[in-house]
Amino acid sequence: MALPAQTSLLRRIIVGVALLGIVVVTHLALQKANGFAAGCTGLGEVDFSAGAAVTGEGSGCATVTEGEYADFLGLISNIALGLLFYVIVAGLRLAYVALRDDRLRLASAGVVSVGILYTAYLVYLQAAVIGAFCVLCMTSAALVTTLFILHVIEHRRLSQAPAPTPRRRAASEATGLAALRPYAVVLGGFVVLLASTFGLAARTNGDAVAGTGDVPPTPQRSIQDVTGACTYDADYLPIEDMTPFMQGPWRGNPDSPVKVVEVLDPNCPHCRELSDVVGPFIDENPDSAQYFFVPYPLRQESVGQVIALRMAAEQDKFFEVLDEMFRRQDTSWGMTMPELVATLNAVGMDGSAFEATLQDDTQLQGYLSAIQTEAEAVTEAFTSQSGRLSVPKLAINGRIVESTYASYSERCLSEFISEAQ
Repeated sequence: MALPAQTSLLRRIIVGVALLGIVVVTHLALQKANGFAAGCTGLGEVDFSAGAAVTGEGSGCATVTEGEYADFLGLISNIALGLLFYVIVAGLRLAYVALRDDRLRLASAGVVSVGILYTAYLVYLQAAVIGAFCVLCMTSAALVTTLFILHVIEHRRLSQAPAPTPRRRAASEATGLAALRPYAVVLGGFVVLLASTFGLAARTNGDAVAGTGDVPPTPQRSIQDVTGACTYDADYLPIEDMTPFMQGPWRGNPDSPVKVVEVLDPNCPHCRELSDVVGPFIDENPDSAQYFFVPYPLRQESVGQVIALRMAAEQDKFFEVLDEMFRRQDTSWGMTMPELVATLNAVGMDGSAFEATLQDDTQLQGYLSAIQTEAEAVTEAFTSQSGRLSVPKLAINGRIVESTYASYSERCLSEFISEAQ
């Protein structure tokens, strides 16, 4: 049979939407494999709005894709099921074009009809049961809805169109692979997007998961005085103005000409390791330099803890709270509200007052604005020339130390500071 001309554009759009669904679900799978290190989208953008202060984009995706309702009947993950759905729809639609068998179109419509029902169920779970939304999951839901609408429109147009004559059937369109030539642009765009998705995931994995700092991937030991050169990182330009990082909590000698800035995320395991070196070093060499500490939310889930650290600094409890956060650090990135409250209570702060602050939009927005301003300064100063931003970072008089175990050791720290004096 010949394919009706009145649905030619619709056919291409349906194939394009199905292929885009493959890209979206693949991206979700890759970001989940990376632990949502750069948020659900993988773009690494931290949301400083009041609504995202504690439960961020990344945590919402993790909650939805790793929780009780992440699988279908305990047999297959919803991510894998979604990928299978889009592959089947795209395959049926391309086969329909190549083979000109209307049963393939009807099969595609049937698959999409089942898909829209299951999608509605998943959206209901996010809204009414789980209480969290996954950005990419909702994007996929929008694509399934679009596919359903397009199939309905196509079916209505075909049911109202006159049947083509046998002659028009024979001459109207090519068959087989030749019939797919008009889809070359759509298929080419799909390949480019899919490749970009894998590239973004690889970069995220390299910059934010395997190395929250640029040190080896999360070894089960603390930084030791290992053999190696003490070096600054040539991939970073010297910081000309250190004053944006010298307004917060500090230790050491304010009269020293040596100014050390440590950028950290309270959930970063390498930051905890560096803290185990810097803290004792300051205790043993209190007059060697002035040390400033800048909490930076590398991921969305850290924003609530950075707010807590700012409140702690106002009560001269910054270092106690930071140490307690490091002590409670585990493999899950971030703290729940009860965990944050317990952390603050453990060091003598009022955890309930912190919780109340998060409910007060005026107070909360004040903290978020200050954190965002400082985060923007960190991004500008501590992003490498190749575009990487990771933690921990240590800058001594504006020069950024190379993130290796050797350069982060007490031996090298002493050497760097002696040279800077």
